Amino acid sequence: MIDLPPLDEVEVVRLSREGGLAYIPNLSRVRIFELNRCSTTLRGQVCQAITQASQIVQTPQPANGGDQRFFRVELDVRTQPHATMYSFEVPEAEAPLMLVALWQTPPDEELNKAEER
Repeated sequence: MIDLPPLDEVEVVRLSREGGLAYIPNLSRVRIFELNRCSTTLRGQVCQAITQASQIVQTPQPANGGDQRFFRVELDVRTQPHATMYSFEVPEAEAPLMLVALWQTPPDEELNKAEER
């Protein structure tokens, strides 16, 4: 388990899938969630996924094996007057379902659904 910054101070969340033996562009796309532009529902899902994922992570993080994939979570935190970035990795096999779902559904689609409502 790792300590997270206060999630109400997180402005941007980047979620990527990395690792494995073969590089496949569609499997390594970065999802970017600008929390101040997300719907309340999506922001809640992102924060819940981050919290769940942070409870799985071990410190120090073990080295990844050759064919193991993982999700990299990066948090941009803006606090006056500094900006800080937090980053951690979650093994794909242990990733919370919400984290996987967020990576599979591009944020633009979720943002568009929220605007249509």
